[in-house]
Amino acid sequence: MELKNFTLKPCSNKTSFEFLPKNKTTLDLKKISKKLNNLEINSKILLILKKDDATISIFKTGKILVRGIKDESKAREIVLNLIKKIN
Repeated sequence: MELKNFTLKPCSNKTSFEFLPKNKTTLDLKKISKKLNNLEINSKILLILKKDDATISIFKTGKILVRGIKDESKAREIVLNLIKKIN
Protein backbone atom coordinates (compact mmCIF):
# COMPACT_ATOMS: atom_id res chain seq x y z
CA MET A 1 0.00 0.00 0.00
CA GLU A 2 1.31 3.45 -0.94
CA LEU A 3 -0.01 6.99 -0.66
CA LYS A 4 -0.01 7.33 -4.46
CA ASN A 5 -2.67 4.59 -4.55
CA PHE A 6 -5.17 6.91 -2.85
CA THR A 7 -7.29 9.83 -3.98
CA LEU A 8 -7.55 12.67 -1.47
CA LYS A 9 -10.97 14.20 -0.90
CA PRO A 10 -11.41 17.04 1.61
CA CYS A 11 -14.63 16.77 3.60
CA SER A 12 -17.10 19.63 3.54
CA ASN A 13 -16.56 20.52 7.21
CA LYS A 14 -12.90 21.40 6.43
CA THR A 15 -11.55 19.48 9.42
CA SER A 16 -11.46 16.05 7.77
CA PHE A 17 -9.84 14.39 4.81
CA GLU A 18 -10.80 11.14 3.08
CA PHE A 19 -8.16 9.01 1.42
CA LEU A 20 -9.97 6.72 -0.99
CA PRO A 21 -8.21 3.79 -2.70
CA LYS A 22 -8.03 4.21 -6.47
CA ASN A 23 -8.62 0.50 -6.94
CA LYS A 24 -11.06 -1.79 -5.16
CA THR A 25 -9.34 -3.33 -2.16
CA THR A 26 -10.10 -5.24 1.01
CA LEU A 27 -7.83 -4.80 4.01
CA ASP A 28 -7.07 -7.46 6.59
CA LEU A 29 -7.89 -5.34 9.64
CA LYS A 30 -6.97 -8.12 12.07
CA LYS A 31 -3.44 -8.20 10.68
CA ILE A 32 -3.21 -4.40 10.56
CA SER A 33 -4.45 -4.03 14.15
CA LYS A 34 -1.46 -6.03 15.40
CA LYS A 35 0.88 -3.42 13.90
CA LEU A 36 -0.81 -0.38 15.44
CA ASN A 37 -0.75 1.07 18.94
CA ASN A 38 -3.41 3.18 20.61
CA LEU A 39 -6.44 1.61 18.90
CA GLU A 40 -9.71 2.87 20.31
CA ILE A 41 -11.96 0.72 18.13
CA ASN A 42 -10.94 -2.65 16.73
CA SER A 43 -13.70 -4.38 14.78
CA LYS A 44 -14.06 -6.52 11.66
CA ILE A 45 -14.97 -3.53 9.50
CA LEU A 46 -13.25 -0.55 11.14
CA LEU A 47 -10.18 0.48 13.13
CA ILE A 48 -10.05 3.84 14.93
CA LEU A 49 -6.96 5.31 16.52
CA LYS A 50 -5.77 8.67 17.87
CA LYS A 51 -2.62 10.45 16.75
CA ASP A 52 -2.07 13.83 18.45
CA ASP A 53 -5.15 15.92 17.52
CA ALA A 54 -6.27 13.56 14.77
CA THR A 55 -8.68 10.66 14.85
CA ILE A 56 -7.93 8.15 12.12
CA SER A 57 -10.45 5.64 10.85
CA ILE A 58 -9.31 2.74 8.68
CA PHE A 59 -12.08 0.91 6.89
CA LYS A 60 -12.02 -2.64 5.55
CA THR A 61 -12.67 -1.14 2.09
CA GLY A 62 -9.29 0.65 2.25
CA LYS A 63 -10.73 4.09 2.92
CA ILE A 64 -8.82 6.12 5.50
CA LEU A 65 -10.52 9.08 7.17
CA VAL A 66 -8.46 11.65 9.08
CA ARG A 67 -10.61 13.88 11.32
CA GLY A 68 -9.61 16.90 13.38
CA ILE A 69 -6.95 18.18 10.98
CA LYS A 70 -7.42 21.32 8.85
CA ASP A 71 -4.10 21.19 7.02
CA GLU A 72 -3.99 18.88 3.99
CA SER A 73 -0.22 18.38 4.20
CA LYS A 74 -0.51 17.31 7.85
CA ALA A 75 -3.24 14.82 6.93
CA ARG A 76 -1.03 13.43 4.15
CA GLU A 77 1.87 13.10 6.59
CA ILE A 78 -0.32 11.20 9.07
CA VAL A 79 -1.50 8.77 6.39
CA LEU A 80 2.00 8.32 5.01
CA ASN A 81 3.29 7.40 8.49
CA LEU A 82 0.33 5.08 8.99
CA ILE A 83 1.04 3.30 5.70
CA LYS A 84 4.68 2.85 6.72
CA LYS A 85 3.57 1.15 9.95
CA ILE A 86 1.06 -1.05 8.15
CA ASN A 87 3.53 -2.18 5.48
